[in-house]
Amino acid sequence: MIIVISNIMLLSSCDDMFEIFGDNFTPSLSAHYLNTTNTSFGDSWSPDAYKEYFKVESFNTSWKFTNVPEWISLYPQSGSTSASVTLSAKENTLATDRTAVFYLNSTESDWHYGKAMSVSQGEAKAYLNVDKSSLTFGGGTSSQTIKISSNCVWTTSNSSSWISTSKNNNELTISVSPNPQSTYRTATLYLRYDNGKSTPISITQSPAGITSSATFLSCDNNASKYELKISAEADWTATGSDSWISVTPDNGNSGESKVSIEIAPNTTTQTRNGYVTFYTNGTTKLQIGITQKGLYIDVPSELEFTSTSSSKSIDIHSNTTWEVISAPNWITMSKTSGKGNDNISITVHDNPNTSSRNGEIVIGQLGLDLETSIKVTQLGKTFSTDMNIIELSDIASTASFNIFSDAKWTSTISDSWFSVTPQNGNGNAEIVVSATENQSPEERTGTILYQYVDKSAYVNVHQLAKYLTISNKSFDFDSKGGSHIIDLSTNDEWTTEIEHQVSWVKLSQTSGKGNASIILMVEDNPSVNIRSTTILIKSKSAQDIRILVSQKPRHLSVNTQSIMFFTKGGNSETFSISTDGIYSISGDANWFTINKESDNNFSIYATNNTSNDFRRGTIKIELTDLIEGSLSLELSVIQAGNGCSFVVSGYTYDVDWNNKLGDSSLSLFITNYTSDINWNDIYEGLLTLTITGYNSDYDWNKFDITNCNATITGYGGDNNWNGNNNSNGNASISGYGNDNSWDESTTNNNNTTITDYGNDNDWNNNSSNNGSISINGYSNEQNWNN
Repeated sequence: MIIVISNIMLLSSCDDMFEIFGDNFTPSLSAHYLNTTNTSFGDSWSPDAYKEYFKVESFNTSWKFTNVPEWISLYPQSGSTSASVTLSAKENTLATDRTAVFYLNSTESDWHYGKAMSVSQGEAKAYLNVDKSSLTFGGGTSSQTIKISSNCVWTTSNSSSWISTSKNNNELTISVSPNPQSTYRTATLYLRYDNGKSTPISITQSPAGITSSATFLSCDNNASKYELKISAEADWTATGSDSWISVTPDNGNSGESKVSIEIAPNTTTQTRNGYVTFYTNGTTKLQIGITQKGLYIDVPSELEFTSTSSSKSIDIHSNTTWEVISAPNWITMSKTSGKGNDNISITVHDNPNTSSRNGEIVIGQLGLDLETSIKVTQLGKTFSTDMNIIELSDIASTASFNIFSDAKWTSTISDSWFSVTPQNGNGNAEIVVSATENQSPEERTGTILYQYVDKSAYVNVHQLAKYLTISNKSFDFDSKGGSHIIDLSTNDEWTTEIEHQVSWVKLSQTSGKGNASIILMVEDNPSVNIRSTTILIKSKSAQDIRILVSQKPRHLSVNTQSIMFFTKGGNSETFSISTDGIYSISGDANWFTINKESDNNFSIYATNNTSNDFRRGTIKIELTDLIEGSLSLELSVIQAGNGCSFVVSGYTYDVDWNNKLGDSSLSLFITNYTSDINWNDIYEGLLTLTITGYNSDYDWNKFDITNCNATITGYGGDNNWNGNNNSNGNASISGYGNDNSWDESTTNNNNTTITDYGNDNDWNNNSSNNGSISINGYSNEQNWNN
């Protein structure tokens, strides 16, 4: 048999596959052949999980891997032909490197062959972690365990004799001995690993302590013995502070112990104090305070009694004999001497006065400095009520109040219109006050005088009177009538009466008793006359009240007195009629028509006036639903003729006056003209115009060809006067204020006189002007006649 082993080569740390071929060899069909391309792995492996690949060369031979460690896996693990094998290594978590040898073996029964293969992996980085880095212990013997996670061997290092340790796998138990000192003690335990590294554990222990089942003892004057349980964290000693205190045993070991404290008898009258002290290592750890009474007599320090004769029981606490040494003569006691604890009854006689009285009961032991006292206070006679004022309604009625007293009392009333029951008494009582009905409009008051012992007290009685009030004493209705509510407030009977017996007023109620809401109803007044009446409300006892009821007549008005048209006629503005009646509207001329636009709104349309004369007409508005009197309005309608003159007074505001007006020789006089957006726009005419009080215009006479002669007084301001204007007219303007760009781009032959011209932005810009101009008071110009 011939075996050829290929050259051995270590693989790099990458995932490449290397195939190493042996000598040129061609086996016979009956020969066996088995080899591997690599027999050693891992010279440079890190501790991380890893993979590497190698080749198994087989001819006429089955094979498998044996003795493979658990941290290595091979795929495939066996075969019968050549194969590429993947070798995978798990992560090495240990702080030491590891090496293993496994084998490639033939599984043929007639050919035994094996080849050793080695694998190695570097160590992981050493670490050690603890779940607790500091521990705190009580003063006695105790232990605590910490958990440790590590991938390396570790040891403990401890320089303190009071600390000991024991290790069990990944747990470390730390124990401390008792701390006899008076202060805390500390130390540091080190866990050492990886050739010099260490993790510190901080340890603190409190001083050893001692606790007891009792920390204070209160004793009678007799000899006493107390058994206590002591719990100590260290060995201890104990001692009493005085000779009358002893403790047994006076020392012990740590843990639970029983001690006996004995107290000697106290034969004095003074209380005495002491203590038992427990020590560890000479340091005080616990003190148990002790108080022992001397001979004593304990009673309540004070007692209080009411004015009447009464008794109270008291307990006397004593460890000796006692007797009553002194007491006031108005006090008696069920027992005046005794021994030890006892109970006695103290009785006070009746106190007949309103002032309190005080006394003292002295109890002690004669011949010994041992006395105690009880301060006794007895109140004087008292009298009070839960109400100082009794309120009664106007009707016959009752009310009650309470008297709180421990004395005899009598009462006296001031007036006969009320009474009290009972009038006399002794002690507490309920008093009933009864009053007759108050028939007058005046309230009435009285008093109840109470007398007891040497004092007196008053209770006032107040009764309401009859009253009558209303919410409103006058009501004004419009002609259509309607209703209102009369809110009546009274505690009396009442009736109503409508004076003059008018039929147009109705009431929902005419009589009653107490408060009421009366509906006042007024019918329609289709008349031109105001009407009124009075409603009288009478009560049985209170003062009467009168209510004035008035009603307006029908009204009719319109928001203009006359309607004016220029020659060309057209539609007027819309006028409004204000009325609460039914009306008719008509005109007496055929050159205008009336257009009813909506309820109470109308306008007028006038045809063109082709004559040279004014023409006039009348519009009549008349109420038609009146049954008493008549009411109508007449409006004049005026239309100018060609060449006519008329005066407009109170002209206030216009949006675009006389826009695209036709030829006219009209003369127009306007007073109090205030403002216009664009006056006389695109106008051709021979108008003669006189304006007084002209205020302001946005762009006066723009794009105008006119021969108008204008006299304007009080002209305020204009944005662009006479812009792009061809004009042969004459203008006389007084009080002209400001203009943005006067007479811009104008061919102008007019003659203009301006007084008090204020400011202009760009006067007469790019203008050809053959006219004459006279300006007084010109203030500022931005770019004159540019």
